[in-house]
Amino acid sequence: MLNSRFNDPFNKVKLGVSISERNQLEEFSKVLRSGANMVEVDIASIYGLRGEQGGSAENIGKEERQIIGNLAKVNDVDLSVHAPWAINLSGIDPESRTKNPEYSRLVDNEIKGAVKFADDISQSTGRKNMPIIFHTSADNFGDPDKSIRVTAYDNDEDKVLVIPGTELHHMDEETFKKIYGEDTFSKLKAMGLKQKNKDGDNTLVLPPQANFEFQKTLIRTTYNQERSSIDFSRENTKMMLDRIPSLETAALAKGDIDELANLKRRKKEYEEMLKDLDAREAKLEIDVANVDKKYSLFDDKAPSFAAEGIKKAAWESFNTQTKPMILVENPMSPDMSLSRPKDTAEAVKIAREKFADELVEKRKLSRSEAKRVSEQLIGVNLDVGHVNVFKSYTNPATGKNYSDEDIVKLAMEAKNYIKRYHLNDNMGNVDAHLPLGQGNAPVKKMYDELLKAGVDVPAIMEVFGGLGGLETGALQSLQYMGAPAYGDVPYTSMPSYLGQPYSSLIGDYSSYSNLGLKQDFFPYSGFSGILPVLGGGYMTNNNASNTFSGASTY
Repeated sequence: MLNSRFNDPFNKVKLGVSISERNQLEEFSKVLRSGANMVEVDIASIYGLRGEQGGSAENIGKEERQIIGNLAKVNDVDLSVHAPWAINLSGIDPESRTKNPEYSRLVDNEIKGAVKFADDISQSTGRKNMPIIFHTSADNFGDPDKSIRVTAYDNDEDKVLVIPGTELHHMDEETFKKIYGEDTFSKLKAMGLKQKNKDGDNTLVLPPQANFEFQKTLIRTTYNQERSSIDFSRENTKMMLDRIPSLETAALAKGDIDELANLKRRKKEYEEMLKDLDAREAKLEIDVANVDKKYSLFDDKAPSFAAEGIKKAAWESFNTQTKPMILVENPMSPDMSLSRPKDTAEAVKIAREKFADELVEKRKLSRSEAKRVSEQLIGVNLDVGHVNVFKSYTNPATGKNYSDEDIVKLAMEAKNYIKRYHLNDNMGNVDAHLPLGQGNAPVKKMYDELLKAGVDVPAIMEVFGGLGGLETGALQSLQYMGAPAYGDVPYTSMPSYLGQPYSSLIGDYSSYSNLGLKQDFFPYSGFSGILPVLGGGYMTNNNASNTFSGASTY
């Protein structure tokens, strides 16, 4: 199917090329030489939220925007924009793991800047609905391997909690049952609790998810201890209150007016103490009942959180002249929340519903028109390479590492919401942005299966991470996909390679390459300063560390 569609390499399959934010105008000229009729302008990688005000798009001024728009118009090129990925549309600060006004303000500025950038260029080209690509998250709150950790959320404190596994030393199964009960033991046993003898010590091993439930059990145990304390205090207070009448009788017989006044005061204090104890117990009962509501698995909360940011971006777009599309992308690492395409799609589904509701309420649109507008403005940008990185992890359904078939299934789960693709390749462990065919991503299989399912949408090739840079990567990718215009021999051109100012030979300044001899200077704590060729760059092979290179472990 692909071969027949690639006779005209770009037009028939709606392929385009992504250019980096370092020098859009120079890279734009490279793309035009390749014949692509779509270009994605990348303002995503280098700036992020580290400036005082945020606003990555502000680094590309009015004059440069005008030139980009004119080039697109003259050459009949469709444009899209990759917004800064280093923001959490959930509004949760990846460093503090909390929602805070300062971080929310920075996120808002990035959203506004990206939308204005797209609207400015769209006005100069005379086109509408330019796609803006946002990552749904830029955190490390995902749980690709729940045998290492789970991420939870404290709904009262609005804070992310990272929960590893734990061991209970000097504890055997029978002792555990006596302390915490048979029901708790059975529940945790089903979640992987195991007994082992470690260095002559009976030890219970709790995997992360079992530990999460156990922590809630400890909270309930604390509540039960507090309830016992309340009961004890209540009994003592009642006993003291019951003694008051006899003491009053004795004081009355003696004619001790001061003692009678003192006893009256003490009686009132005891009655107030009982009321306070009753109130504490009532609140405690509510707290006990709400332990499961207070603490949630973050996976269950993430789509709704991200939907709020997506909806906010949709409103920014709706209020512009050209109304750019807001497309959210499955993140580049399974360690990030919403990295599974189905979760990204769920965030989009919720955002569409919320945005449509507000269009009806605030703009008085009919329900059908609000739904149409919402579906037109909000969608998924599926990044094929990002899905392929799941190969570094175990598929819980099979107990083995994700296979090509598993990767295709992950992608298919978002099929109803996909409006654009990012096509790139990698070796299943690093988001390397290699030319298609240089890695092991099942690009053709994924593309074909989604096409059969009715997903016939434009695709942008993000292939500047291999030897030879952008131009060579684009042509190699077309050859891999079966474009007859480039023949059957893999594309190589040494003069072209040596002439690449951004080639891996002298340092890939696209900010994406895993092969480029450069450091990643982005200061976010989840990234390493190690040379990418030595394993640094975006992320490490998570079989080894399960965290970003340079990130602290929890």
